[in-house]
Amino acid sequence: MKSIRRKKTAGFTLIELLVVIAIIAILIALLLPAVQQAREAARRSQCKNNLKQLGLALFNYESAFSTFPPSRLLGNTASGDYPITNADGSSGTTTYCSWTILALPYLDQSNVYNKYNTNAPWFDASNRVMIETQIPVMLCPSVPGADRRDAYHAPGAAAGDYGSINEVKKKFWTNVLGVAEPSDAAKAGILSKGQNNRIRDITDGTSNTLMLGEAGGHPSVYNAKGLWNSTDQGLYQDDKVVAYGGNYVTTDGTGWADPDAGLSINGAIKNGYNTYGPYVINEINASEIFSFHVGGAQFAMGDGSVRFLSQNIDGALFAHICTRAGGETVGEF
Repeated sequence: MKSIRRKKTAGFTLIELLVVIAIIAILIALLLPAVQQAREAARRSQCKNNLKQLGLALFNYESAFSTFPPSRLLGNTASGDYPITNADGSSGTTTYCSWTILALPYLDQSNVYNKYNTNAPWFDASNRVMIETQIPVMLCPSVPGADRRDAYHAPGAAAGDYGSINEVKKKFWTNVLGVAEPSDAAKAGILSKGQNNRIRDITDGTSNTLMLGEAGGHPSVYNAKGLWNSTDQGLYQDDKVVAYGGNYVTTDGTGWADPDAGLSINGAIKNGYNTYGPYVINEINASEIFSFHVGGAQFAMGDGSVRFLSQNIDGALFAHICTRAGGETVGEF
C-alpha cells in the first residue's frame, strides 16, 4: 500500500509580511488626508449654510420692518455704554443689545426670544439663561472645542462664530491705506452701531457689500500660528487679550449675544501682534475676521449670497467691500 503524502502549504516569509504591512501603512497615509479633507469640506459647507441662514434671517427682519437691525442697540444711556464687571474684578463697558437678539424669531428661536428681557441689557441676570443657550446656527463646525463658554466678560455666555461687518475704522484708512478718512456714512457697513439702514442705503450695491463674517474660536485667542501662547502675549501690543484661568481669552465679543462680537475693521500686522496693519483675514480672532478654513473665510453678502474670500485679499479692496456707501468702483473679488 502506497503512503499518501500531504503537500506542504507555503506561509508568508518575514519579508513578505513586512512588505504587506508597509503597503497597508502607505494606503492609510494616502487615505487619511482624503478623509480629513472630505470632513472639512462638509464642515465648510455647514458653515456656509449657517451664514446663509443668518443672512436670510436679516432679510426676513428687513421684510417685516423695512429696515435692517442695528449691529448694536445703544439703549437709553447718554453714551450707549453700560458698565460690566469682568471675572477678574476689572471693569469694562458694553452696549445694550446685539442684532442677534432681534434675529432670533427668524432663526426658529422664538422660545429664546420670548423669554429674553428686552428691557434690560444683554448681560443682565434676567437674561443669563437665554444668553447661555447655545444657538447651533451661530457656531462654525470647523472651530475646535465643544460647548465653548465665555469665562471672563460675561461668564457662561455661549460662544458665537459670526459677526456683523460694522465699519472700517478711521486708522485703517489713514494709517494703513494712507488716504483721508471718509464720512461716517461712507465707512459704515450694512449693520451699523445704533442705526437702522434700509436696502436703498446700500448704494455700493448689495452684491458688492459684506454683511456678516466669520469671527471664530472665542473665547480662546488664536492667531495665524494657532492657539495663542505666552510668546504671542509677550509680543502683543493691544488690550483685547488677557490671561485668565490658565488660558488667553478675548476681553469681549465672545458670545453670540454679545454686541461687541461685531467687527469694526482695524486690520493687523502679521500674527495679530498689533492693530492697524494690512492683514484683514485670519491673523487674529480678537476683534478681527478669523476662520478655521484653510486660505480664507466665509462672508454673507448684502444680496443674501455667501462668498469665500482669500486671506490674501488686498486691504484696500476689502475696506471698499465692507462699506455700504463708499462710492468705490469694485471689480472682481
